[in-house]
Amino acid sequence: MGQVSGTVTYKGKTLPTGTIVFIPEKEDSLMAIAEIQADGTYVARTEQFGPGVPLGKHRVMISAFIDHGPEKSAEAILPEKYSSDRKSGLTADVEPGENVVDFSL
Repeated sequence: MGQVSGTVTYKGKTLPTGTIVFIPEKEDSLMAIAEIQADGTYVARTEQFGPGVPLGKHRVMISAFIDHGPEKSAEAILPEKYSSDRKSGLTADVEPGENVVDFSL
């Protein structure tokens, strides 16, 4: 496992919310997820082992929405392509130790 953290920006500004999913290219490896904080930072973790991401190459997808409450449906902040690991074009190569992976969208 490698420790993965970073910052997500969209159109030059930090993304204040959202979810990042790291999907390993290696079969039988664990997916990792991260919640984007208000300052655009994140720390990835697996459900089973906590902080960290399995080593190797990963496809990455990012989704972010603004919740307008029960009266109105949530509004996507990012273009739809980023919410698909096959279409986003985003990747991460996780190595042992600390990995800083920033995403500028």
